[in-house]
Amino acid sequence: MAKMKSVKYNYSGIKFTIRERYNSWYLDFYFEGKRIRRDSNIPATKDGLIEVKRVLIPEIAASLLDNVTPPYEDKDWTLNDLAEIYWTLKKGKKSKMREHTLSRNIAHYNNHVSPYFGSRLVDTLLPMELEQWQNKLLEKYKSSTVQKFRSILYSILDQGVKNDILQKNPLDRLTAPKVMFDLKYDDEKKPDPFTADEMQIILDNTNRYKRNLYMRNYILLLYSSGMRPGEAAALRWSDIDFERKRISITKTRIRGKDGPPKTAASYRTIDMLPLAEEALRDQYEHTKDYEHVFINSHKQTFYSHDIIGVNFKKILKQTGIKERVLYNLRHTYASQMITNGVDIIYVSKQLGHDNPNITLEIYTHFIEEDDEKRLKKIEEIGTKMVTFKKGNS
Repeated sequence: MAKMKSVKYNYSGIKFTIRERYNSWYLDFYFEGKRIRRDSNIPATKDGLIEVKRVLIPEIAASLLDNVTPPYEDKDWTLNDLAEIYWTLKKGKKSKMREHTLSRNIAHYNNHVSPYFGSRLVDTLLPMELEQWQNKLLEKYKSSTVQKFRSILYSILDQGVKNDILQKNPLDRLTAPKVMFDLKYDDEKKPDPFTADEMQIILDNTNRYKRNLYMRNYILLLYSSGMRPGEAAALRWSDIDFERKRISITKTRIRGKDGPPKTAASYRTIDMLPLAEEALRDQYEHTKDYEHVFINSHKQTFYSHDIIGVNFKKILKQTGIKERVLYNLRHTYASQMITNGVDIIYVSKQLGHDNPNITLEIYTHFIEEDDEKRLKKIEEIGTKMVTFKKGNS
């Protein structure tokens, strides 16, 4: 076999160096200032390395120390045990996973993974069982959705591999579902804005939802502010300044919590345009006694904006308008601003993009102008430039 690099392994405060020597694993460590070296007589293979860590090193430590705490790998690990450790690590300060992403992944695991394998010992999971699970999910969900569930399970099992609880990740032997014709609609980068006529029809039909008085105002606010759906659902009256016509965006609503917005640039204060003010003032008459601007028909804060999206799609279906996600109200705002010549930097800041290049990348095809507008703009720009007298020649 190819020569393996030495491995560092810390057990109960003793730092072991494990290296290959004459085709077996060799141990080198210090105890009470004295260097100790010994041959394990265990073959220098991956399986042998696991045996060294699980059996030999604990025996050595037990002979040197009292009250040695068994390592993780001495335990019979169920998938739920491993998942609990994985979630704890992801909740740590050093984790880069956002809080609402973590909450969503935990919910996916509890609903779609744990019921099948949660109580199983992880080293007994077989690829064919995982394939049956994957195929069963594909009967109900899109390939892209099943890939999400699979990715969560893979990450948990991979934690076991990294800690020598598992030799291999059983999902490595299983082909992921193909998503060639099932790609998730990219809300941010594939704008499909509504026309003025479509918006009028949509707003006219919000009165179908008399129990949900928020629908018209919520739709109108997204259309006239460029907010993301979750940002609007998280709005509180303390974020609204009617006097200065400003709206502070500092949160997004997801899975029953107000979490941080998408990016650092998403923390912003935007201008309250006339239509946005109209929507908010009307909404104020309904929910001024509540903390949040938008509440559901049960007078509760929304769990997320998903239910609003469901009602929105019902309106589109009933009116014969092409089905699109709520996010396209944001795109409609941006496309109108840009088409009408509003400064791209201003639009970018209103949208909460990190820089104007992102805005340009998404909406570049809306910047095209007809010749009449272009020539008029050339003339206007020309009048603002310093002019010079012609020299005598």
